[in-house]
Amino acid sequence: MDKLTSDDAFELGNHFRDMAIALGDWRIRNLSCLSKAQWDELDEREIMLLNIASSIYTGAVGMILEDSQATLTRLQCSVESAKSAIKHIATLKQALDLASALVLLAGAVYSGNATAIPGAIVALDDAAEAIAAWGQPSE
Repeated sequence: MDKLTSDDAFELGNHFRDMAIALGDWRIRNLSCLSKAQWDELDEREIMLLNIASSIYTGAVGMILEDSQATLTRLQCSVESAKSAIKHIATLKQALDLASALVLLAGAVYSGNATAIPGAIVALDDAAEAIAAWGQPSE
């Protein structure tokens, strides 16, 4: 197992921070459609992502990825896909699913749990794909 470079970890931290902010922006844009409980639930996930991003910055050197290069490349692609998906969130469920998948992935990366990272990447990809497919006709 190889360790992430501090530059890689800093970049991932930036991505998670950016996605937390984007989810917060979506929450604010949809204030009138959200109940207090829904608002609070999204707020909680946004704060978790911000805290994990901060932790990724401070713990950058010790983070481990199994099969580092392939996993890092896939992780970066999944994060980019999630960033794109945030712009197309249409429902609260999509926002919560994406936020939950981001928290799962960020936590797996931060904790160095190399066995959890691939599953978290799949969860993030699934959430992003569901957003992209929403409203599309079924084949």
